[in-house]
Amino acid sequence: MKVVILSALSILLLSGCASGIDLIQTESNEVERTKLDLPMAEPVDLRDPNWVVITPENAEEVLSELQDRGYDPVIFGLTDIGYQRLSIDFAKIREHINTQRNVLLQYKQYYEDAPDSPPVSSE
Repeated sequence: MKVVILSALSILLLSGCASGIDLIQTESNEVERTKLDLPMAEPVDLRDPNWVVITPENAEEVLSELQDRGYDPVIFGLTDIGYQRLSIDFAKIREHINTQRNVLLQYKQYYEDAPDSPPVSSE
């Protein structure tokens, strides 16, 4: 008998809690996005290197010409495969920079443009 009374009281208490849930109200307010103040990065002004190709046939001539011009006759060299690898690495760096630039442009467009305005140019 006690079990039946306790079960009935438990059911009444649980049903009372369920009706209290209806009293909770939620409200949502639209918040304007904060304008990003991110200046676009200026392009890097790189100086062109002075490439000199040295072969066994022109090595002495190139070294003496460098000395005549007042340069120290020091050589930093790459093999043909090393040059290919360097070129590929620079291409990867350019691709990564372009990807990051596009991400920034998309963030800028998301935060600053109105929904009906044209997209920001990536040029």
